Amino acid sequence: MLNVLRSEKIIIVTHVFATGPAQELEEFLKDKVKELLFIGHPFSYAKENRSFYKFYKNGLLQKEKYSFNWKLPGLLGWVKDVIYTFLWVIGFKGRFKLYVGANNLNAFCGLFLRKLKKTEKVVFYTVDYIPNRFGNKILNAIYHWMDRYCIKHCDMTWNLSENMSKARVDKGMSEEKQIVVPIGVQFDRIKRASLDEINRKRIVYMGHLRPRQGIELIIEAMKDVIEKIPDIKLIIIGMGQLKETLKQRVKELALEKKIEFAGFIEDHKEVEQILASCAVGLAPYEPDPESFTWYADPSKPKQYMASGLPVIITRVAHIAEEVEKRCLGIVVDYNEQDLAKAIIKLVEDETLYVKCRENAIEFSSHLSWDKIFENAFEKTLS
Repeated sequence: MLNVLRSEKIIIVTHVFATGPAQELEEFLKDKVKELLFIGHPFSYAKENRSFYKFYKNGLLQKEKYSFNWKLPGLLGWVKDVIYTFLWVIGFKGRFKLYVGANNLNAFCGLFLRKLKKTEKVVFYTVDYIPNRFGNKILNAIYHWMDRYCIKHCDMTWNLSENMSKARVDKGMSEEKQIVVPIGVQFDRIKRASLDEINRKRIVYMGHLRPRQGIELIIEAMKDVIEKIPDIKLIIIGMGQLKETLKQRVKELALEKKIEFAGFIEDHKEVEQILASCAVGLAPYEPDPESFTWYADPSKPKQYMASGLPVIITRVAHIAEEVEKRCLGIVVDYNEQDLAKAIIKLVEDETLYVKCRENAIEFSSHLSWDKIFENAFEKTLS
């Protein structure tokens, strides 16, 4: 399959905030194909509002271009993204072999570009799915109409999880052109620390500071953890709508010296270094069937394990079953007492900690992005 890719021209179109599956696909493809066009559109809440593209030829970056710094509300922002995608793709000569649209809006654009003979095939790379995507019923109806349209008309749909595929099949969509392309890790790139280099009393949360991720629960649980382990410290990596609320709660609990807000870190290699220096990774997702995590394959637990961290997770994402079955950490119910007990257990029980750490590293060593994408292209282009 890698030999087949070398002569091809491929487009990736995605919305961007932090490093995600589309950027990993860019990294995988850029030196494996003849030409790669990567188009990125920022989310409305991002500081950087300029859409951009990067064009690679035989692995070398040939051109990079940015749009104006538009400040537009939701719907107008999406229209802007569509226009830039069309203009930029049409501006390149010839026909591309494959267009990968990460989310249904970008995949929808690809279908029209296929009609214009600018691409031969279109992949709908669905990185999130949720029954009630928007509070507005009209927007939600449009979202699901586009989702069904893309499933039906794209040449292939890449779902992050079996739960996504099942949810769509349950709604009457065909499973014939759907495959699972799970989240992977850059296992070989990550520099894991030795046991002697780890700060055993340093725990970490990485991710968006938004509802249903369990970050509020973590802060509440820290009260009980500190009573048992006074010198423990929590590092929070990420930004989001709950940032100020969380900081205020930390202040109310007088935990400013025990909880550090590291903010959003753009360089993912720096994030990996911080993770590798910690002892335990936290992912206590709220058990809500309406959340993204219920249907997705979250990267957070896998990133923790690839960095050498045992995981504490709730029974929401499918990977929690693997954590429990393979002893990769501790699976807890969604309450602060269970979470606090699990943190204390992993920090203080040396035998359990070493076992979970070794298992986590072994498990994550088989989650290479290269293997995942090679398998996806084998099924898509064959």
